[in-house]
Amino acid sequence: MFINRKYKDSVFTDLFGSDRDGKKNFLELYNALSGSDYKLEEVTLERKVIEQSLYKTYNNDVSWEINGKLIVLVEHQSTINENMPFRCLEYVTRIYEGLMPIKNRYSERVYKIPNPEFYVVYVGKKELPTKQELKLSDAFYKKDGSNLELVVKVRNCTNPDILPIEKDCAILKQYSQFIQIVENTYNKKHPKSSFKKAIETAISKGILTGYLDRKSREVFNMLCAKYDYKMDIAVKKEEAFAEGKEVANAEAAKKMLLKNYSISDIAEITGLSTEQIIELKEKTL
Repeated sequence: MFINRKYKDSVFTDLFGSDRDGKKNFLELYNALSGSDYKLEEVTLERKVIEQSLYKTYNNDVSWEINGKLIVLVEHQSTINENMPFRCLEYVTRIYEGLMPIKNRYSERVYKIPNPEFYVVYVGKKELPTKQELKLSDAFYKKDGSNLELVVKVRNCTNPDILPIEKDCAILKQYSQFIQIVENTYNKKHPKSSFKKAIETAISKGILTGYLDRKSREVFNMLCAKYDYKMDIAVKKEEAFAEGKEVANAEAAKKMLLKNYSISDIAEITGLSTEQIIELKEKTL
């Protein structure tokens, strides 16, 4: 591990990383995603944790080094971010920085680093293909065969009965079922009571029973952190939209002032106040 985190795990990160059974759960999930057949007693597994996750409020990424491979798993529960390859590039660079001693970076001999693999486990409401790939090169101005590439494999695991994986994975299926229960039970007016109900419902149905029996309080806190984050992001998006709209209206008002529109007409068209337009007029003309 690298540096202690100051943010809260998501259930995904805890289940496949921090929990006492995280190593076993991760290996089962990775075998299912990749089609491999690693046995816990036959592999070397080391968790890789860096100071800042792909999200600052709560941690929903899992990184393990397994037999010379660096596996980065990211969970998504709303929409897939098309910039995920770039964000994974940032993320894996930080991990490599922690793995390679500074003195070895200037050595003539090659310092070996683990091969990376990137997966997104999507659990959300938006309809997506069961499998897709996001590529860093899609963000380049021109696709000219540049040698820098990073591929993220996206697996839509929203439906626990149709998992786009190579092998059966009971822990992933139960996780998907649990998230379904949480989403279906969630009440914006009474979030905390809805989280408690979701946990109780899952246990009663035999879903993640051992895990939830041991960590119901921790899971409750993780859900609170995650949904607080989702609300915070939604508010920030609204604020950013409003701010962008106001800037655009101000620019439009400046152009209309230069064309001698009346202040009343500009106010009606842009929605800006008379005082705002007068202030713009003083600065513009």
